[in-house]
Amino acid sequence: MKLNRTVERTIKMLELLSKEKNGLTVKEITETMKIPKTSAYDILETLAYMEILEKNIGELNLYKIGIKSFQIGNSYSKTKEIFKIIDRPLQELAEKTGKTVFYGVENAGEIVYMSKHASEKTIITTAEIGSTNPLYCTSLGKAILAFLPHEKLEKTLNMQSFEKKTKYTLSKEELIGELSDIRARGYALDNREVEEHMLCIGAPIFNFKKEVVGSISISGLFSENRDIEFESEELLKTSFEISRKLGY
Repeated sequence: MKLNRTVERTIKMLELLSKEKNGLTVKEITETMKIPKTSAYDILETLAYMEILEKNIGELNLYKIGIKSFQIGNSYSKTKEIFKIIDRPLQELAEKTGKTVFYGVENAGEIVYMSKHASEKTIITTAEIGSTNPLYCTSLGKAILAFLPHEKLEKTLNMQSFEKKTKYTLSKEELIGELSDIRARGYALDNREVEEHMLCIGAPIFNFKKEVVGSISISGLFSENRDIEFESEELLKTSFEISRKLGY
């Protein structure tokens, strides 16, 4: 299939800018993407005119994601039945545990945070909707990895960098050893593997074909006093409820 180069560049620009909260200059974009400045400028100006991007005019002309991007992206959740299914159970789970609850899916070897529900008691959380993290060190990602078919699991593991985010981040060999434990108990732990002050518990979501299609997690500050037994029990109840509604 022949790809349209301009469309491909446009999408890659949007992906790049979506990860930069403060925006990027034309020079930064062209150097990262290795494309001509004139080509990039025409695309950026068109996107800014259409409000897909915002252009901050000052000492530096910075481009960042605009309001139309939000509106277009938000329409995705409105067309997906699963968001209607998960919304109430995840909010109830957040209130029961006093933590932040996430729903995520795998994409290109990363976990994408698709939904977020916070309790009024929530103290801190860092991930935002639309942001990504590696699979190998997140509870959401490990919960998915543990239930992938063998061939897909090997392929997905080969996509991981296994960079040590903290001193607690598992190596590839350690993770592979942990996957059988995750299958046995039904949930995964990120015990300070991404950030040293955070502990997260994740559980898989299955569809009617018994395929893992996503995962949910409880995210909160690490503490020796965290009641993992209570939180994991509530998490598994919720993950099963959602999976059952999807026909599992």
